[in-house]
Amino acid sequence: MELFAFLKNPIYLALLKIVLVILLAIAIYYLLKFLLIKQLRKFSRKTRTQLDDLIFEFFEKFLFRIIFITALYFVGEFLSVFSGEKFFFYFSQVLYAVVVIVITTLVVRIINLIITYYLNRISRRTGTEIEKDFGLLLQRVVQIVAYTIATITVLTHFNVDVKGLVATLGVGSLAIALAAQDTLSNMIAGFVIMVDRPFRVGDRIKTPNNVVGEVYEIGLRSMKLLDFEKNLHIIPNADIIKSEVINYSYPNPKVRVKVDVGVAYGSDLEEVKRIMIEVCQKHPKVLDDPPPNAYFVNFGDSSLDLTCISFVEHYKDAWTTADEIRMAIYKAFDEHNIEIPFPQHVVYLHRNSE
Repeated sequence: MELFAFLKNPIYLALLKIVLVILLAIAIYYLLKFLLIKQLRKFSRKTRTQLDDLIFEFFEKFLFRIIFITALYFVGEFLSVFSGEKFFFYFSQVLYAVVVIVITTLVVRIINLIITYYLNRISRRTGTEIEKDFGLLLQRVVQIVAYTIATITVLTHFNVDVKGLVATLGVGSLAIALAAQDTLSNMIAGFVIMVDRPFRVGDRIKTPNNVVGEVYEIGLRSMKLLDFEKNLHIIPNADIIKSEVINYSYPNPKVRVKVDVGVAYGSDLEEVKRIMIEVCQKHPKVLDDPPPNAYFVNFGDSSLDLTCISFVEHYKDAWTTADEIRMAIYKAFDEHNIEIPFPQHVVYLHRNSE
């Protein structure tokens, strides 16, 4: 009888409900943590991707906050017995804002987790640092957009007119987009370069303005190219992505070595071609497959022009190999009395008989 009398008192009843809510919240938290989350994580370990493992691990950290806020709502409702309905009204309004912030934070962190995971995969696959260049930028954009939406949602709930704020944000975003048009274009182009991989750091390329060099760095706004004079060319990514670029390193660094030479008219071309091919075959860096060959290409003004074609394993060896082949051909022609003529012009003088 005394127990029922105790329960008839609204204050004691409210306190009992608060205690029960707290105990129930603790029980639900541990139940979900040790049963649901545990079973889900066992299932996630069987999948190939590690993304679900990371999400469950992160969600487990947020589980307490979600249950605590839910329990806090009921506690506030029971506390209205002491302070009246007005208190619960203001309490629920504040709690609504807290819930929106917590949910927004949860969504933002999960999205950023997904962004980081996939950018790391792309980075490992492409051999670039795309997660360092674009990861932080994308995360900041997600945070700004998400918290802006959360702020508008909370203000709308409190009957605050946000039309002016939305219009201001729209105009401001348009102004920023127009002012940063070139920068955004270069950033998007840089992202495309890192994903599409037309070239990588260390590749030797030829740019649209005929600059040949090795890719030193692929950045957020520009690409840096180191030429043979060790000058660093900084080229905007947008200029690279919309133009033709020659990559000497892809799909492999094998490159052709071309040596042009002219011999005097009357020379035995078969003998000349044999000597040129033999010189190439003796060079240690010339590949056997494809085999070197020589071609008669032109009747010049003062010479018969031939071209010798061979291949080396790496483009870095092409210049020195071509130089050594020219030296060896010149020596071999001298030994076989094959003339490399000077440029000649025949001048006819016509004398007037008058």
